[in-house]
Amino acid sequence: MSRLTLEELVSYFFHAQANGAHAYQPIDFVRLIEDLGLEKANALRAEIVQQLAGGRRLQVIQAELAA
Repeated sequence: MSRLTLEELVSYFFHAQANGAHAYQPIDFVRLIEDLGLEKANALRAEIVQQLAGGRRLQVIQAELAA
């Protein structure tokens, strides 16, 4: 998987939200990526997208990844 830029990751996560519901705005994903770091966010993007698509709350995802 190729490395994505911050803007690409934000868009990727934004569009991965369950059922097209946009409960989270791009700034929420910018914060997530900044907390994780761009490298780690890229490494975990498949897991993050899977959880978002399943309807998992962003705060829960963020807390689990930080632990």
